[in-house]
Amino acid sequence: MISIGEGWDDLVAALTGSDVPECVYVVGATDSGKTTLCNYLLDEAATHVRTAYVDCDTGQSRLGPPTTEGMALYPGGTPEAYFRFVGSTSPGGHFVQTLTGAKRLVEKAAERSAHVTVIDSPGLVSGGVGTEFQFQMIDLLRPTRVVALQRGRELERLLVNFSRHPEIAIHRVPVSPAAVVRTAAGRRRYREERFTSYFAGGRSQEVPLRGLGLQGRVPDMRSPRGVAGRLVSLNDPENFVLALGIVEDLHTGGRRLEVFAPPFDPAAVASIRFGSIYLDLGAAPGSIESCRP
Repeated sequence: MISIGEGWDDLVAALTGSDVPECVYVVGATDSGKTTLCNYLLDEAATHVRTAYVDCDTGQSRLGPPTTEGMALYPGGTPEAYFRFVGSTSPGGHFVQTLTGAKRLVEKAAERSAHVTVIDSPGLVSGGVGTEFQFQMIDLLRPTRVVALQRGRELERLLVNFSRHPEIAIHRVPVSPAAVVRTAAGRRRYREERFTSYFAGGRSQEVPLRGLGLQGRVPDMRSPRGVAGRLVSLNDPENFVLALGIVEDLHTGGRRLEVFAPPFDPAAVASIRFGSIYLDLGAAPGSIESCRP
């Protein structure tokens, strides 16, 4: 059951009654109810028009495993989905990857004829860094509407940058009293459960590296110390994720990469992106995920 907040029905009416495609950017601090609002907008809009959900929260991702941004299209049976690998569970240190991934997913939603696109933004909003990051996201993605979930006026420093924009409508929505505050331990537990579920059907597979692009935090392929356990993405020619993998070994002078991953076709891989996260699925809860130098 979703507890409907103030102004939510007005948003749905504006989206579904529009004659032109709508793109909605939902911004707010962690635990402000962004995902709940996005789910409500998605459920309501998808009963009327083709709707895309773009999930940019790499730490508490709902569509794909943590470290990824995702886009799914509705309605339908199994939603059509695309993913981009950021390589971290936080935008910090990965701003370019987060921005680029979000842009490509919004573009893909338009290519797939979404009439309404709902963007669930990362929770980084505080301080100068948070304001600048959110400004760049909005400026790049060019939504038709910005929905700001506020407890007071904490987002006004961001919103004033778009107050005179002729093509962006700003909606100020109070944080619902039903919004649930989660602990850091609870958020980590959620990520570990998502990782464990994603790799539940995994197996060791080898990828020949000849002719493949290498991206991200690429190790020294001739002397790859410390690469075991690193999380990587195996990408198609458009740099969308085919599968995530955990590096097990790098063979024969960097010619073959052995990964633990859900089943995928090695022949379909066009590039590999190295992230900054290490995973040990056999570790005790609370220790599965780590970030090493």
